[in-house]
Parts: sequence; C-alpha cells; structure tokens
Amino acid sequence: MADWKEHYKEHLTTTAEAAKAIKNGDCVWMGQASQIPYVLLNELYAHKEDYENVTILYNVMNVPNDMIFDPETKKHFHLISAYNLPLERIGISMGAVDCGGTTYDYLAYWPWEYGCNTLALQVCPPDENGYCNVGAYGIISNTIICKDPRITKKIAFIDRTGQYPIPGDVEITSLHISEFDYIVENDTELSEIPAQPPTENDKKIASFILPYIHEGDKVQIGFGGLGEEILAHLKGIGKLEVYSEVACDNMAQLCEEGVLTKIVAASPGACSKRFFDFVSKDSRAVLRPQPEMVDPLGVMKADNLVAINATFMCDLLGQCCSEAQGLTPYSGPGGSFAYIYGATRAKNGRSFICLRSTYKDREGVRHSNVVPWLPEGSIVTTPKVFVMYLVSEWGIADVFLKSVKDRIRAIIKIAHPDYRQELKEKICTTPLISEDDFEGIEL
Repeated sequence: MADWKEHYKEHLTTTAEAAKAIKNGDCVWMGQASQIPYVLLNELYAHKEDYENVTILYNVMNVPNDMIFDPETKKHFHLISAYNLPLERIGISMGAVDCGGTTYDYLAYWPWEYGCNTLALQVCPPDENGYCNVGAYGIISNTIICKDPRITKKIAFIDRTGQYPIPGDVEITSLHISEFDYIVENDTELSEIPAQPPTENDKKIASFILPYIHEGDKVQIGFGGLGEEILAHLKGIGKLEVYSEVACDNMAQLCEEGVLTKIVAASPGACSKRFFDFVSKDSRAVLRPQPEMVDPLGVMKADNLVAINATFMCDLLGQCCSEAQGLTPYSGPGGSFAYIYGATRAKNGRSFICLRSTYKDREGVRHSNVVPWLPEGSIVTTPKVFVMYLVSEWGIADVFLKSVKDRIRAIIKIAHPDYRQELKEKICTTPLISEDDFEGIEL
C-alpha cells in the first residue's frame, strides 16, 4: 500500500506537463464518452503548433471541446471516432474529425492499425489496493486495449466525481495506479443525455415487434425513442433479461419492478446518475467487456436473443444503409452487426431491423426509405444475407434465407402504400423479378 501511494505522489503532475509527454508520431487511445480527458484535448489544442502527426482514437464525445470545431486541427492531429454522435457530426462536417471505419466487433484490432502506443483516460481514484476503476464506460475496452503491452505510455486523470466504479474482477474493471507514468487530478461532472420520446412511427414499429418477444427472452435494444417504447411495453410478457450493447435508464426501473431479472450490457447509453448508482450497487446489473457483448462469437451464445436495431434505408433485396445519409456520415456501424448476425446464430434468436418508411428532404418533399435498388453513394452497413426481419410502421417482412423474389415481394409490403406500385414497376425492369411474379399479390 505504501508503494502505490508513493508512486502516486511521485508521478502526480499537471495537465500541461502530461500534454508534453505526448510526442509527434504518437497514437493515443482516449476511451469513450466520459472516459475521454477533455481537459487534455483542450491543452493539446491550445498548443497545436507544437504537434504534428499525432493520432487520437476514441469512441463518441459527450462534451464539446475546441479541437473538434477547428478545421486546422487536422494539420496537427488525426482525430478518429469509432462512432459518431452530434459533436462528431459537426467535427466531420468541418473537417476536424475523421469518421472511423470499423465496427465494435474489431475494437480489439483497430488501435494497432494506427500504431497505438499511448493511453490517456479519466479513471476513478485508486482503491485501498491502488486499483483505479475505469468506470462504466471503460469496461468494454479495458482488457482488449488498455492492458495491451503495445501501449507503453499511460496517463491517468483521477476523477472523484464524474466516474462511477463498477463492481467486478479488477482484471476487467481496473488499472493499477502503478501502471501510469503520469497522474493528473481532474474532477468532472456527470454528463446526461435524455433519451428522445417515442414518435408515432416508433409506436407502430414496436407494435409489430412486441408479439415476437416472449417470457424468458433476452432483449437487445438501443438508445432512443424505439427502445423507450419497447421497454415501456415489456410488462405483462413475463420475466425477461436485457442482453445488449448499451443499457438505458429505464432498464434500472424495470429491474426494480421485477419486469427484468437481469441487465447485461457493454456500456451505458448516456444514462443518468440513477442508473450509475444502480449498476454500481445492484448485482442484477452487470457490465461486461467487448468480446462477450459486442462480438457475434460472444453474442450467439445468448439463447432466446431478440435483437432490435435500426436503419435509414433498405432496398428490395434487404441491403441496409444504417450509418450514413448517402455519403454523409451520421452514426457508424457500431455494434449492430454483432447482434444482427449473432441473433441469427443464437438458439431461438430473432433479429429485427427497423426503419421509417419515408423521409422529407430539406424542401419538405417526401421520399421512400424503401428503394428498388440502392442509389449511387450509398454506404451498406448490413448485407442482405444477414437480415432476418425488416420492420416499418406498415408491417414486418420476414426475409431470412428467402429467395430474391420472395424478399422483393415481402419488402414492398412494408413500404409506404403511396410508393409500392412505383417500386414494383422499377424492380420489374431488372432481371430480379417480373410482372407475373406478382400475380395474386396485393400491394
């Protein structure tokens, strides 16, 4: 105990000195969300002229900082996000942030493609044995990145107020203070982003999925209006578990009410203090690392898994564009593929990909999100062969293992009625299907 406390004192420094430890050519992993030391980003940016060819890898920001709002950033720092939220979308549009090209399935491999050699994280204060818990947002990557021997330089930002320690084996949850070469004390505030309320489309889509959820199932659902709607209607189905990439606020309440027997996730989804208190004290909530929770090889072991994900657009073959609007990055592939594919291989698994049937452009003109074929400039997130159920506010299409013609006929029926005839006419101009293949089919 005396040794680690002495190490703490000897390596305690300032943000300015810690920033000087980052050298040209370094690649720094900064974790995700509230793990990211935003104070360090601001210090680096303030002295950007001293840096060149520094790569910074991270996953989603939840605090604004100067670096991402300046196009000049890219002359000094290669800032790459694994997934994009509103701040990344702004930074990408300004040229300051580069959109990552990997799924969370490959999170264990991604940093080394850029020669990652440095770690900089907000962590909890050391416990009585000198272990610094990496907090709720850090469990997903702690074992696969932070403990890798290829990282030879580590900077700890000790945070007494913004990080919540997560119970569990220290090998999964923590880094020892003696591993850090630089220690900075930097308390932060908890960042909360409330989930959007469900729209009418969310409610209709949920109504088609809920009959497929049964007692004893494990439910994977994302952060947002559709997830809120699904969660709100789980009562009465029977005992259920959550097995998901992200955990949401309402899951804690459902656990306390006895609707959910367990919450197993990789990371919180912009949760409030109430959820962090719950996951840090209640054994029914468990956060687990990426290989178990965001990898199809881990996900497929979860029997009775109901995976619910979303997309922007699909074609009549079932190819889904879920991370960008055309070529404009919006979110990212994230962990969706692990569950979309994993659920198809899990015993009694069911996978749903959901979309609104239409959208309006900037001029207010309505268009179909179900298209005969993907337009030029579309980024495909999910290939057709991995899609099981496609769902819109107009219905549900079972396309898994189906023929091309069966897929086309099923997907047209979940398009907005105003576009179904047009979709049929266009797809019939291709070698995929002909007019007489629709005989007896009402659109």
